[in-house]
Amino acid sequence: MKIALSGYGKMGHEVEKVAVARGHEILIAIDTPDAWISAVKLLESCDAVIDFSTPAAASMAVNRCFDLGIPVVSGTTGWNDGLCAAIQRCLSGNYSFFHAPNFSIGVNIFFEINRQLAQLMSPYSTYRAAIHEIHHIYKKDAPSGTAIALADGIIEANQAYHRWVSGPGANHGELEVSSERTGEIPGTHIVSWSSLTDDIEIKHTARNREGFALGAVLAAEWLRGRKGFFGMADLLGNNP
Repeated sequence: MKIALSGYGKMGHEVEKVAVARGHEILIAIDTPDAWISAVKLLESCDAVIDFSTPAAASMAVNRCFDLGIPVVSGTTGWNDGLCAAIQRCLSGNYSFFHAPNFSIGVNIFFEINRQLAQLMSPYSTYRAAIHEIHHIYKKDAPSGTAIALADGIIEANQAYHRWVSGPGANHGELEVSSERTGEIPGTHIVSWSSLTDDIEIKHTARNREGFALGAVLAAEWLRGRKGFFGMADLLGNNP
């Protein structure tokens, strides 16, 4: 495949390494708005764009891919309003769009464990759930997209919670999601259920960015020839 990269930070470089190792060609790495204009001819020959840019840039990047008819895979988080609009445009215009808050296979298994645990805890009101996420100091959004996905999973599976809140001070029915930014940590997520008598914790720790990059490249390979909006559940075969 011929792939263009939207965003050429640490994740962009990691995606490049994985894509090349899998036999793909990186045509261009776009890291400025002007590059979308100057590289149109090159972009028209792309099979896919993989976007790990910034919350401010992602909406423009994804919509430019729609304009050019290029399948786009995005792992950028923190642009919720723009993402919702992009999904609607994708569905109404029959474009090809794959988005995931986390492309790690392990994290997506963790999502399922989290949902099942939340369902199991439904009868036990003495336990209180909370989520804590830790990332490197360069991550711009907080909470992380992965933490929000975990929170949404708990809310869907457990009727005790109706919304999540960022930081301490959650009231009854609210799920506390806290964030920490330190060092070069790729990503750690901890879900806890605590009572006066004991604690239950599940935890996922990313050792490096390679798993995220591999998942994004696999998504680009899988998206080829498909129309619509997709996520990791589709790639992993968990959607009917």
